[in-house]
Amino acid sequence: MTLSWDTSELEHLEDEVLLKAAVEAHLGASDVIKDQATKFRNDWRDNARQSAGAHGKHYPSSITTERVGDAEWEVGPDSAMPQGGMGRGFEWGSVNQPPHNDMGQAIVQVPDRLESAVKKWSENLL
Repeated sequence: MTLSWDTSELEHLEDEVLLKAAVEAHLGASDVIKDQATKFRNDWRDNARQSAGAHGKHYPSSITTERVGDAEWEVGPDSAMPQGGMGRGFEWGSVNQPPHNDMGQAIVQVPDRLESAVKKWSENLL
């Protein structure tokens, strides 16, 4: 006597669950990166507000985030905005002013904060 089992429905359910988990993981990773990019932008802006003075009053607002891939964000001065094209001068200095290093001060927090966010996200995913 031979027993035969039809597991096709179970296999189909497994495929659906795995696909849903992969989609949710992808979306969650994108959200983590977006959140971290936003925090980095905000820290950079806060630093710039403190160092830019009256001559750079528009520079902090020119620091933006832009999505450039699935889980990839670009952070920095937008040259299309007022004083956005002056980012190099504010960050690295010029003949008229010393470097402000606003981005450099903000970026040192990124690795630890990103690692913590990814760890929390992955624990929640499981």
